[in-house]
Amino acid sequence: MPKRIKQVVQRAIRAAGYRLVRLAVIGAPVPLGAGGAGLVGVSRRPAIHPLSTDNQQPTVDRFAEVDRLLNAIRPWSGEVPNGYVVDFLGILTDGNFLWNQVGPFGGHHVSTSPPTVATHGESWFEVADWLMSAHEARQQYVAVSLGAAFGHQLVGAWKALQAINPLPSRLVAVEPVPQNCVWMRSHMATNGINPDDHWIIQAALGHDNEPVLFPVGAPGTGLNSSVVVNSTESRQSYADVLRSQGYSDRVLENILLYNSMGVPYELGLGYSGELKFVSAVTLRDVLSPFDRIDLLEVDIQQSEIEVISPHMDLVNRKVRRIHVGTHGREAHDYLRALFSTARWEIVFDYAPNRHHVTKRGSMELDDGILSARNSEV
Repeated sequence: MPKRIKQVVQRAIRAAGYRLVRLAVIGAPVPLGAGGAGLVGVSRRPAIHPLSTDNQQPTVDRFAEVDRLLNAIRPWSGEVPNGYVVDFLGILTDGNFLWNQVGPFGGHHVSTSPPTVATHGESWFEVADWLMSAHEARQQYVAVSLGAAFGHQLVGAWKALQAINPLPSRLVAVEPVPQNCVWMRSHMATNGINPDDHWIIQAALGHDNEPVLFPVGAPGTGLNSSVVVNSTESRQSYADVLRSQGYSDRVLENILLYNSMGVPYELGLGYSGELKFVSAVTLRDVLSPFDRIDLLEVDIQQSEIEVISPHMDLVNRKVRRIHVGTHGREAHDYLRALFSTARWEIVFDYAPNRHHVTKRGSMELDDGILSARNSEV
């Protein structure tokens, strides 16, 4: 284009309100591995050392302690709005969030009862840690939920706090599924919590801050896990298969424009997700701003070991109580040994995929229950 004409065109473009931006020159890609770049993903899980896994008996009858706290609460009763369910603390939950329940929900008067192990199984132990952590809190209550889904655990802990020890509070949620984060804000607002006063971090938990390949979708189900899909071996197999089937160009475009491979991934139980790249935070990132965390709740679908164990120094220094939904006997035994070795009191200890008989009734478990208390915080 002659220089004079080019100047006229540029002035016309600027007059119309646009700006010309020079595109960077893009060279041919280089094989990064040859330049010393490290592979992303997790090549292998942390080594599980042969720590002692003997059951540690609590020095206090924690069942009796929970009973006393439950008995101090008057169970909720009243009219339940259409589309909602309610529990004994008065927590209203939108029926659309409950993937494993079928309506109709609400629209009638309900008189609730406190949970029991026989009626609620795993949920009773979640409530127990809400109550015990709230009872022991001082000055400010901080609860952190990793794999927070739609915020059920955080809202429950907050409601327990209001019932037995009302204090200023900070709720921290880490959750990688966008729709769950939307639902979480709604769930908090429905139950009298302003979500803007708390932290909702849309991210996955990782051993570092590199973006994680994650199956996004199926909100509310808790079926999502990056353990398999984000491994170095899986990433390499995806590259090999997509290249061999001629999908490389399409996937490259999806990644550059949408941060997604655009590849579906079966999650089980008839649900599926889409393999996407999501931001990652470490446990140290999440815990560092706080002097004390009253309750750390963890339900991250087999990532427990690689997320918790590298940061036990910080956990030992800041966390008063932890509740982990464990996935697999190996992870359960390792974490129990990890906390026992650090001199935590193992409060409740029930391995996954087993029938258990407790002091308050029997239950069948899929996920395990590991609850521990740190007397040094």
